[in-house]
Order: sequence, then structure tokens, then C-alpha cells
Amino acid sequence: MAYLLQFFGLSDPLQLFYLQQSSVDGAGPVFTGFRPVQLDALMAWALETASCRQWDPELTQQSVMQAWMERAEAIRQWQLRLRHEPGETQLVTGLGSQRDWEQRCEAMLRA
Repeated sequence: MAYLLQFFGLSDPLQLFYLQQSSVDGAGPVFTGFRPVQLDALMAWALETASCRQWDPELTQQSVMQAWMERAEAIRQWQLRLRHEPGETQLVTGLGSQRDWEQRCEAMLRA
């Protein structure tokens, strides 16, 4: 099973909270925010998520590393933008299995 890590953009804490609450039933991807955006914090969150969801930690780690390397330039741009944003603004990130993302998309279409 592969896991997909997505970077969505900048958000304030209240909007991030609403997004997190939309997947509290254990279905769909898990969302969080980062400021600053650092690989160590991202990896720690991903591995904690993997443990809670009983995902393969090795595959989770590989997925995060692959996403980080593939999106290195975009991540750098987000890091630079965060410097000019209010202190509470964070980069919103989501992590989930293919099925988690499918469920999220299906739920949005039903809404």
C-alpha cells in the first residue's frame, strides 16, 4: 500500500481545525499544519499518524521522503512565503492511503 502526502497551501488555525474535524472518524486523509516546514517535524507527524492508523512505518517513511524530494522547490517556496505571513499561518499538509483520498473526494462530491 502506498501513501500520498499532499501540500495544500497556507491557512489560519481555525480553517485548519475545520479541515481536521472533517476526518475525525478515522476515514480519509489526516491533516495538519506546519510552521516552520521542516522534514524532521513532517516525518515525526507522518510516523505518528502511521502508528495510529496501523500503517506500515517503512512505507510511510518512503512516501514522505519521496514527496519531499519531488516537491523540494515547491516546499522551498512555501517556506519563503511563510516568512511574510502572520505568525499563526501554517502550511497545510495531508497524508493518506489511496482509499483515504478516494473517500475524501467522494465525500466532497456528495456535499
